[in-house]
Amino acid sequence: MSVEIFQGQLGQAFSSPDPAVQQAANNANQYTEMFKQGQLSKDEYMQAMADIATSARINQSMNDMSNLETLNSAITGLINLASLVG
Repeated sequence: MSVEIFQGQLGQAFSSPDPAVQQAANNANQYTEMFKQGQLSKDEYMQAMADIATSARINQSMNDMSNLETLNSAITGLINLASLVG
């Protein structure tokens, strides 16, 4: 899969009625753009994305399980792609 595909999944999470899911997707997208532009190191990016995923899993306000699963899938995929970067 590609970064664009996972960013597309983040876009789906933006449509969630839950503001916490929307915020997590927005943060993940911002970190991805910063990483692509070289503003974050691989390690910084992977840690930031892991933090978002952890927060999303424990945030009790996330009642939109469908978009939460999409968000987690996108974040996990982006972390995996980042780990392949030299």
